[in-house]
Amino acid sequence: MVTIVTGDYAKRKTALQKTVEELTAIVGQKGNRFAAELLAESAERLRQETITLVVLGEFKRGKSTLINALLGDRVLPSAVVPLTAIPTVIHHGPEPAARVYYLDGRDEPIGLSAIPDFVTEKGNPANVKKVREVVVTHPSPYLAQGVILVDTPGVGSVYEHNTQAAYGYLPRADAGIFLVSVDAPLGKTELAYLHDIREYVGKMIFVLNKADLVREADLGEAIAFVTQILREHLKTPGITVLPVSAKQALEGKLTGNESLYRQSRMGELEALLRTVAEKEKAALILSAVASRAQRIINELALELELWRRGMDESLESLQEKLDAFTKELAVLEQEREDSIYLLYREVEKLGDRVGEEIEAFKKQMQPALAARLEAYINKIWPGRSVRQIAEETQEFTKRIILEVLQVKQDELRTAVRKDFESVAQRFFARIEAVVDRMMTVSAAIFNVPVHKTDYKEYILGDRFFYFHFWDNPTFIPAFEELTVVSMLPKSLIRKKVTGNARHKLEELLDRNCGRVRADIVTGLTERVREVAGQLRLRADAVAFGLKSAIERALTDRQAGEEERKQALAQCRAELERLAELRATVEEVLRTTLFEEEKP
Repeated sequence: MVTIVTGDYAKRKTALQKTVEELTAIVGQKGNRFAAELLAESAERLRQETITLVVLGEFKRGKSTLINALLGDRVLPSAVVPLTAIPTVIHHGPEPAARVYYLDGRDEPIGLSAIPDFVTEKGNPANVKKVREVVVTHPSPYLAQGVILVDTPGVGSVYEHNTQAAYGYLPRADAGIFLVSVDAPLGKTELAYLHDIREYVGKMIFVLNKADLVREADLGEAIAFVTQILREHLKTPGITVLPVSAKQALEGKLTGNESLYRQSRMGELEALLRTVAEKEKAALILSAVASRAQRIINELALELELWRRGMDESLESLQEKLDAFTKELAVLEQEREDSIYLLYREVEKLGDRVGEEIEAFKKQMQPALAARLEAYINKIWPGRSVRQIAEETQEFTKRIILEVLQVKQDELRTAVRKDFESVAQRFFARIEAVVDRMMTVSAAIFNVPVHKTDYKEYILGDRFFYFHFWDNPTFIPAFEELTVVSMLPKSLIRKKVTGNARHKLEELLDRNCGRVRADIVTGLTERVREVAGQLRLRADAVAFGLKSAIERALTDRQAGEEERKQALAQCRAELERLAELRATVEEVLRTTLFEEEKP
């Protein structure tokens, strides 16, 4: 019997979970590893039900304060100067806790009071501690709904690396809060950032913060102005801007002052966010999982239909059709391999572009860094020994190279990830087209119906990179360590020290530019191998299932009458059950898509 799934989300979710569980058992028995992994991933997505809500905007807009207001607790540091330098990710947990994750893969627990030492510009200037992100857990009821909050560095500040870090987090966002404030008009940087955000974030909520700073009449004008600018820039008439005072909301929650909380207008924003968490998140997850299940059901049903039709054929006719299908399959498998070859070539081009861009960056930055280095040497020269100057200069050299390379690395990582995902999605679509033709060809040869589903994009992962600043052993002493240095004229000493420092800078810059390029190219190589394996597995699983069904019919066709009757009865029962599962999934899709279309 078909499970009734109309009505509330919980019923649809339960029905879909049971369908996925049953399908997982079926494909496991058939040895279809690709389908089993896809269903396991889908089941986990249904179980976790998380949505990543990223708070975005320029610096000094009050992003950290807004997150604290949502949590009802002073978890994140906030100040009047550009503060957040590292993304902070906040999950639900039984008690407040924090852990810092470094670019080299290390992680360690920290106290909540130590968070500013890692995420602020003051505590971690230019990210000298090489922090990737800080993850916080908090028992907030809002987070318990499956929401993951992310505080990003503000764009447009004097700290360019903060802007790059903010851009770098965009691909991980499911929805976003874009924050502007009444004390600063929308600027070009803000609008440019907003334009980029639209490529990654499907659901955007616009908030006008610091509403308590202006009179009611002036607030109305500010809302109208911001709304008009956003609608013109985004060319979307249906944009709404919600005014709030995150500061008042936080104080109201901390002190239990209901009046102050109402004045903050935070209630309307929180109601909207609950809608996103409860309904829109649910629709997104349900439709994605149901679409995956639908495709797998259709493939399983076609295998059974091929077997059943084969049982009606003569052995001679069945063998001819198997040969015809095998011939067509060879053509499609070659097309699959051609696609994978082209995928490797596309990714090689990405690697070449990275190399070219790194080389151009190195040539551009070397004179500027050398000038900064020479000015630094001139500044610290008086009152220091040659050895002290050498040691301080070496540290300064590493610091300025890391400073510029960090920005370039983030920029390249974001661009490469975006390009690679685009390439991979394109080739997954090609393989899905090959799979569809496998099904169509086999159905045409045996004259059986075939159900098709729309292609759904696959979500790819991420890779983090790190820098290398260790010197290789050498038996040639540095100039500053030679005893003869004290016998040289002072003017020559400074010239030699400066020249040696410039040479060291060139060497370190070249080495670490090469390391950035190598890490990115290595990451691409590893990822393309993984993707190519998934492409082969996807096509092979379907081809194996279809061909096995036909070959099994050849064997079963020769069985005794009673055995054939039992096998046919079992096939009919399995087809009927798959039809019921398909009806359940299609109903989930229909009702979920209908909800998405509601105004």
